[in-house]
Amino acid sequence: MTKYEVLNQLNQNELKPKEAYKLLYNSQKERKPRKASFVKVRIRVPESKGATIFLSILLFLPVPIFLVKLFVPRKFKNSSDPINDNFPMAPKELLELVSLHGIKVDVRTHDDVKIYIKTI
Repeated sequence: MTKYEVLNQLNQNELKPKEAYKLLYNSQKERKPRKASFVKVRIRVPESKGATIFLSILLFLPVPIFLVKLFVPRKFKNSSDPINDNFPMAPKELLELVSLHGIKVDVRTHDDVKIYIKTI
């Protein structure tokens, strides 16, 4: 039906307003999130400047995501128990989250070590 036919039927009360709206305006398509290919990690240790420099040189370039998934143990991947009481996500959900594009994780520990993870 064309726009004018729908409006005429709505004017003559042959269609309900909600049905006419659905006919006039198509529903939006659900967008799929993009997959990440690299992970950029930055680690800062306040007590040890040498360790911070070493880690920044080691992690200067982004790490491919398949290497991150390769080094995660299979036992850790397949468990469905939450990681911690304060962090109720399962490890499998966490890996799925890290594999999406545009995710930023900022971790601050009790020792004031800062870990910044960003997916590209």
